[in-house]
Amino acid sequence: MLKISEAEWTLRVDLAASFHMAVANNLHEAIANHFSALLPDGQHFLVNPFGLHFSEITASNLIVCDFNGKVVRGEGEPSASAHHIHAPIHRIIPRARVLLHTHQPYATALTMIADGRIEWATQTACRFYGRVAYDTDYDGVAFSDSVGERMARIIGDADVLFLGNHGVITIAPTVAQAFDDLYFVERVAQTQILAMSTKQPLKILTPEMITTVAAQTQCERFEHGYIERHFEAQKRLLDLAGGQYRS
Repeated sequence: MLKISEAEWTLRVDLAASFHMAVANNLHEAIANHFSALLPDGQHFLVNPFGLHFSEITASNLIVCDFNGKVVRGEGEPSASAHHIHAPIHRIIPRARVLLHTHQPYATALTMIADGRIEWATQTACRFYGRVAYDTDYDGVAFSDSVGERMARIIGDADVLFLGNHGVITIAPTVAQAFDDLYFVERVAQTQILAMSTKQPLKILTPEMITTVAAQTQCERFEHGYIERHFEAQKRLLDLAGGQYRS
């Protein structure tokens, strides 16, 4: 049996946990969508094998792929779109050590609206100020690396990419940070769509307040440890329910 390093196992556990968190928070589409994490060697990444429901993912059944789509460890294959989105982004953007892609309902609903954008009308929205990019040129299912390469160019310095008529991507150095953004971008989209459903004008914050709150929430996320504490809290909930992701 192949020995897995402690660093890889820890990464496997966290990435597997994120699939179950997606299920618990209704951020998934059963066997569709894909999460990945770059291994310490920087040349291979963990990803979910095609055909498993998000709730079936465990630390041990994640597969390891290279940037050419070859499975080097594990059973199964990634979905074609998983390879063609994740491999190019991991390869092109070094800080994208973790990439979570979903069709979660409210964030995806924003991508269906002409010129759909996050509106800076809530405190939670401001945590994403200056960190969001938009890919408005939907060109079908990702069956070519050119799709992921285009997404990588559009992401630039952003952490969240809205995919027009498609879904959303978060990238980050850690699983905890990528999931934190995935969770809260859905909350932002949900509250915005609820407010928009009233047909009343949104009360947009002033530019000065937006930048102030963006800085405050960045301090909260990093200096106050919000990201890690949120992730650990989500894991505790999974463990109370059986914690099968750890196997």
